[in-house]
Amino acid sequence: MKKTLRLMSAFLLACSLCGTAFADTFGPLRGTTYGSGGSSVVVFLHGDVSRGGPATYHNAVMREMAQKGVTAIALLRPGYSDGIQTSSGTNHERRDQYTEENNDLVAGALTSIRERHPGKRLVVAGHSGGAAQLGAIVGRYPGLVDSAILIACPCDIKTWRAKWRPFPRSEKQSPIKFASSIGADTRVIAITGADDDNTFPGLAEAYVAKAKAAGTPAEFIELSGADHWNNKLHSAVIDLMTTEATR
Repeated sequence: MKKTLRLMSAFLLACSLCGTAFADTFGPLRGTTYGSGGSSVVVFLHGDVSRGGPATYHNAVMREMAQKGVTAIALLRPGYSDGIQTSSGTNHERRDQYTEENNDLVAGALTSIRERHPGKRLVVAGHSGGAAQLGAIVGRYPGLVDSAILIACPCDIKTWRAKWRPFPRSEKQSPIKFASSIGADTRVIAITGADDDNTFPGLAEAYVAKAKAAGTPAEFIELSGADHWNNKLHSAVIDLMTTEATR
């Protein structure tokens, strides 16, 4: 009970700092909406949080975006909890989870957001595992997203997992397999830290090259001084989301 009260207090404090904020349902998934303004909706898909605990670090990013006058949504990927609410689906103990079923759940949530905000631009950012899912979704569901920002994307699952335990379920949904199907209606920006020794830059660079060759407006950024997620990458992502939200 005490732990629940502490979590609720933290949530209420966060809400007070950003104005309007509330736990929300988006089709099959859960999340938190910050703010209610602007002509764009910005969504953030968190990473795998493989060390355990609730998926909450992306809430701070979305609070910051809401202060820029957009509707910002911190979405919980399938099977994840923020300590208060939990999305449907399973994350397979936070391993090998970028499956067709889970990607369809995320796509269903994005479709729900699109339908709830007709006429607004939909900008979606995904970090690490969230980028792996987003990178496949924009190819499988062309036009669903107006701008996709892939942060530290393991865009070629088989190559990424070559030095670790394979992810056979996720390989079937490897983003690079769908890079040629994105189309011209979605802008893709992939950004990876030059010092990222997990999802190394070449993974996203190859994805962007394949997408560009097929006619998608795509750009790859290798950010000097950044690793898998640090303050420099955080700041660069805020700038990218702001630019894409104000197009």
